[in-house]
Amino acid sequence: MSEKVELKPEHVESVNKVLDVLARMNELGILDAAKDILDPEVIGRLSSLLLTPGTLRLLDHLDDLLDMLGSVDYEALKENLPLLVDALKSIPKEPKPIGLVGLLKALNDPEVQRGLGVAVELLKALGRRGK
Repeated sequence: MSEKVELKPEHVESVNKVLDVLARMNELGILDAAKDILDPEVIGRLSSLLLTPGTLRLLDHLDDLLDMLGSVDYEALKENLPLLVDALKSIPKEPKPIGLVGLLKALNDPEVQRGLGVAVELLKALGRRGK
């Protein structure tokens, strides 16, 4: 490709900027990475990893998922998620079974009463949404 290209004076600055950007990208190794990614073998491996039925199903519903994520109350999540994680961690691996009498005794425990209150509020909220 030995064709000579004539630049208009108003384009010289733009071409110089593009060349500066390319030189910087080369210094940072970005051009090498881009070249590696464009290798047909890499593209083939990536496409086989990314184009699975699950990924395609996810992409089909991406708008809906993003809408749902946009409606999340992150402050409430930040406040309550650690409580849930701690509660789940504190559950014994093999909790002892209890019957009706054990359940009635447990209802005298203030922690059980608070937990039951939380569960009832959650059930109410789910019921309101289910109408």
